[in-house]
Amino acid sequence: MTTFNCPRCGRPSTPEQCPSCGRGPEPLLVRLAELDAALRSLSSNTSSRDAVESERAEVLDGLGRLAASYRAAATPPTPPPSAPTPPPTPTPTAPAMHAPPQTPIGHMTPVHFPAAPPMTPPPHRPRQRGEVASKTVQTLLLSLGGLLVAAAIVIFTAVAWRHMGDGGRLLVLGAFTALMLTVPAVLIRFRLWATAETFASLAALALWCSALAGYYLMRPDRSPLSAEAVGLWTLLVLAALLAYRWGVGTTATGWALLPLAALGSMYAAAGETMHAALLMTAMAAMLAAGSRIVARRPTRHTHSDLWASHVLLCAAVALAFLAGLRVAFSLDESLVPPVAAAAAVLAAGSLVATVRIRRSETAVTTILVAASASIAMTVVAWALAARSGEAALAIPSLALLGALIAALIDELSGTDGEATRKASGLAAVAAPAAFAIVVADAPELTSYLAASVLVGLLALRMPEPLRRSLRHAAYIGGAAVAGVGAVTSLAALPAVWWDAPFPPTLDWEVPVVLALLSFTAVLVPAHRRLDLVALTLTFAAIAASVRLWEVDPARFDAMPVVGFALASAIALTGAMASATLDGRCVSWCLLAVWLPLTGSMIGASRIDAAPSLIGFGLVAAAAAMLAIAAGAPRRSRPDRVLAAILAHVLAGVTAGTMMVGDWFGQVVSGSDERLHLPAALGVYTLALTGVALMAPVKKLPYVIAAMCTGTVAWWTLLAALSAETLELYTAFPALVLFAFGVWRLLRRPETGSWAHLAAPIAVGIGPSLLMALVEGDVLRRVAVGAAALAVVAVGVARRWQAPLLLGSLTLLVLTINELVLVWHAIPQWIPPAVGGAILIGAGATFEKRRRDVVRLREQLKSMR
Repeated sequence: MTTFNCPRCGRPSTPEQCPSCGRGPEPLLVRLAELDAALRSLSSNTSSRDAVESERAEVLDGLGRLAASYRAAATPPTPPPSAPTPPPTPTPTAPAMHAPPQTPIGHMTPVHFPAAPPMTPPPHRPRQRGEVASKTVQTLLLSLGGLLVAAAIVIFTAVAWRHMGDGGRLLVLGAFTALMLTVPAVLIRFRLWATAETFASLAALALWCSALAGYYLMRPDRSPLSAEAVGLWTLLVLAALLAYRWGVGTTATGWALLPLAALGSMYAAAGETMHAALLMTAMAAMLAAGSRIVARRPTRHTHSDLWASHVLLCAAVALAFLAGLRVAFSLDESLVPPVAAAAAVLAAGSLVATVRIRRSETAVTTILVAASASIAMTVVAWALAARSGEAALAIPSLALLGALIAALIDELSGTDGEATRKASGLAAVAAPAAFAIVVADAPELTSYLAASVLVGLLALRMPEPLRRSLRHAAYIGGAAVAGVGAVTSLAALPAVWWDAPFPPTLDWEVPVVLALLSFTAVLVPAHRRLDLVALTLTFAAIAASVRLWEVDPARFDAMPVVGFALASAIALTGAMASATLDGRCVSWCLLAVWLPLTGSMIGASRIDAAPSLIGFGLVAAAAAMLAIAAGAPRRSRPDRVLAAILAHVLAGVTAGTMMVGDWFGQVVSGSDERLHLPAALGVYTLALTGVALMAPVKKLPYVIAAMCTGTVAWWTLLAALSAETLELYTAFPALVLFAFGVWRLLRRPETGSWAHLAAPIAVGIGPSLLMALVEGDVLRRVAVGAAALAVVAVGVARRWQAPLLLGSLTLLVLTINELVLVWHAIPQWIPPAVGGAILIGAGATFEKRRRDVVRLREQLKSMR
């Protein structure tokens, strides 16, 4: 029997059972034995041998995978790190797939599988640690110890010298300082770096206290310790610490420069202006030198040295600007406003520069210096603006504050900085404008317009994305100038209407600036230029006309009318020629505003125009607006719909105002002005009819609207002419509706005659029929009968159900009414005789008449 290696334990076994591990029958081994037996019986040159060998290779692959699964199950999931890596497992000794076996016929080589790997010992359990690391304990102990020693130094310097005198205090402090300065160098040699940093911090504090104690002893006049003296000795201590930091590499010395410089500058700032400025500037230079030394002479704590270098440099920049602020606060009151304006300009420029380098490949040090300068200059600008009391500096101060807030939000949220760039651009617009206003007493709108243009031109020289942000900031500045000019122009309207005081802010600068603003259209995108020109020229025309009217109201009485009429013409041009949808929509809205204002200016002027005539002109303008919007080529649907709605609103409000106003009184008095309302409605009806003809789709709403306004126009005209005949009011609308219904029914016969002809028949015949029955007018009864007969004829000719039934019903009512009217003239024997004859005839031909009635009913049902 052929033997094999067991796939589970790797020891020799049979296919039926493994004597070592007790494995049961393995189908793959059984199949392998059968294939080996088949290969022994086949000759080497038969074609079926290749198929058997291929199947044998597949069985060997399956056995290899089975052995691998047993090995994976025997391997522990998480071996310990110290366990040696087992050698690579050899592959089973078997012929390669698709290769003929090299064993002679009649003798097969046993197949061997690797044995399972040995069991590994359990992992080693790590030893438990304490809750606090030893380095943390060391840092905490050194910090507390250093804090206590520093407190002792301060207390000794301030209090204990009373019992020892000035000389004893200086001797003790000097010895202690020398010891503290020497110990860090020794500790560094013994690799006690943390302890050395603690002693270096104490040495910096002790050196400052020793310097003050030495000055207290050496002062010649025994005067109290002055602020300037503290600043000067602090400056000397900073210089000594810089030399010490160069020689002894301790990080704490570099950080100690910051609190000492802050303390010394606080004392120095309280002294005389020039001395304070010089001392603060010298301390700033010391901090800058310390930043350089810390960067050039790094210690073991490189990360701390890097941040110390950056912070020292930022503090140097801020201290230098504070020195300038100290000088600025001592200036004469007359010099504060221009200096504050210049500080705002510098702050805005530094903000733009900081934003420019923030998103570029610039060193961190440069970014920190620029940011420090920006913040310091902003603080200086705020302080000087608050001291100057200039209202013109409020806008740049708010712009600078907004830029800092935007920068903080962008940095915290991690955005691309678009808000910061725009805010800094707005500050760059506001600051130069305020500088021109404060220093040169320039006009405000002109200054802001010039600043916006300058920023827009500067944006052309900037890279993206700063170019786009500055351009948008310039747009916002120009829009603000236009908005202020527009509000100022419209603020003078109460003076024209109700003789209110003329606003002093509306001078000739407003129209001139608005006109100049139109020339800046070359800086905006091409599709927006017409919108900008139209908007600025509109308000320029309004401002100029109102300002000219204020010069001599009697002479230039009609100038506001001319200004608003020109504004209406510009708005109509923009609505027709603008390349943007929002530009066209805004122009239509402005046109709907300027037209009523033009009418109000006509009413407020001395032009001889009645209110009803002005109303007629507004409705006619609305009609023209509707027709132009519908017939204008290459317009989009939204702006056409908006123009139509605005025209409807303008015409409806104007007509309603005319009717509610004096129209009824004009009708009663018989004035000629009573015809203005019907004429206005008639003109709008013609416009609606024209739009219905021009509209490519949805013509029916315009047709219905035209019929409604035409009906109202006809009724108001009859009322104005004092017409009392009812048919004059109903016949014309009924004929128009009937003709329209016939036209619709011929085009769409499937809708039925009731939908199109019932209403006009009811309107034309119904009221006249009621009047004929009530008043008993013979002529009206004949006319109603003739009209009903004509309607019936139309229904019979076209087989329409509605006119046939309604006309027949009308004739039946009239017949009954006539019988009632002549009933008393009929002899008494005639009605019974006629009734008897009818009954006899009906009885004689009952069956035939019944078939005729059914046939008539079916014919009526078949009608439309």
